[in-house]
Amino acid sequence: IGTSFYFEKDGKPIYAKGANWIPADVFLPRLTKSDYRKMLLSAKNANMNMLRVWGGGVYESDDFYDLCDSLGIMVWQDFMFAGGMYPGDDAFMNNVREEVKYQIQRLRHHPCIVLWCGNNEVEEAWKNWGWQKQFNLHGADSAKVWNDYKRLFQDSLKIWVSAFDGTRPYVSTSPKNGWGHAASFIEGDSHYWGVWWGMEDWEAFENKTGRFVSEYGMQAMPNWNTIKSFTDSTDRYLYSPVIRAHQKASDGFKKLDHYLTRYFIDSAKLSKLSLEDYTYLSQCMQYYILKNSIAVHRSKYPANMGTLLWQLNDCWPVTSWSITDYSRQPKAAWYAVKEAYRDDVMPVKDAVYPKNLKLNKPEFSILISSNTITIRSNVAAKYIYLSVNDAGLQFSDNYFDLEPGKTKIITANRAINKTELKVKSLYSVLNAH
Repeated sequence: IGTSFYFEKDGKPIYAKGANWIPADVFLPRLTKSDYRKMLLSAKNANMNMLRVWGGGVYESDDFYDLCDSLGIMVWQDFMFAGGMYPGDDAFMNNVREEVKYQIQRLRHHPCIVLWCGNNEVEEAWKNWGWQKQFNLHGADSAKVWNDYKRLFQDSLKIWVSAFDGTRPYVSTSPKNGWGHAASFIEGDSHYWGVWWGMEDWEAFENKTGRFVSEYGMQAMPNWNTIKSFTDSTDRYLYSPVIRAHQKASDGFKKLDHYLTRYFIDSAKLSKLSLEDYTYLSQCMQYYILKNSIAVHRSKYPANMGTLLWQLNDCWPVTSWSITDYSRQPKAAWYAVKEAYRDDVMPVKDAVYPKNLKLNKPEFSILISSNTITIRSNVAAKYIYLSVNDAGLQFSDNYFDLEPGKTKIITANRAINKTELKVKSLYSVLNAH
């Protein structure tokens, strides 16, 4: 029952593992090929094989598509329409035709592009977001707006894509059905936001995984070094005006706190956290929820044939759904996604909520030789986080677990010394207050 949605390569189905891509800076001209390379390597190194260029952003630079070609990253390419209805008069339609013609002719030689999509969430919004009531569109007015939509996205764009490309499929909108409708789980692609916006548990995916989940996600704070870059010492407390200004989601902190208290910490302890510990714990939570969400999605194969999380990157230093922040450095969830997207191992769901774990105080034995760290714990330790006061330093693994007496070897992208290395674990944060 339903309608499949998947991609094939050489006649064989491909399971898509990836993320949504948004503009990488609010000032696009300052992006260099080196910036794109770093960000796209972060996708490749997280075992991603697809990125969706979101329709609320921009048609990306040639460097972006060249690098996706060379890295073997498939691109789902939205046309740049999102968040509103569009005119249907001839002047506007002719303008769009020239835009589409130019972009397709510029990009069609790139093998990375595997799909053209008309818009992001416009059809869902018209049907489900109450715009007719909000803007007093009824009767003939409503019919005209909808007919203009169909003329552009269901009729004209389909013809233009065929005329200017003719080798790739076209879909008129993403998603096919809104996340509040049962059809979204059995027909086409799905944006499932019951987790986060609807404040459902990640376990909801057990019964609400679509055929191809092209958007879903969970927020976390940006990295601590990034937070320090846009605050001074007087701003660095929980919910300060500056911290709130860097959180643009509706009820963003309310939702973050909901998930933190659901899975990680009691509300009484949450209110006592320092901003640095809150940042750490929010990233652990994003790690935990994305890891488990991906595990559920992949367990539904072959009914489910793709999982594209929202989102890979950020355009400014902000609390968001990204798994790498504006510094281009990974958040905790990047390490979870890297493991969950491996081809050789199917991810396993967590059986116990982190807040219900019985943890003992760990004592760490650490040996550092140039850029190599060897670490051991005397007891089981969760979400071990290594950090230094250097926004450019990156570790080969982070937010990892250790079993008693087991050794883990981590490498850094430069030599470090023991005095600059800080080590945090879940026990130390949950028992600090």
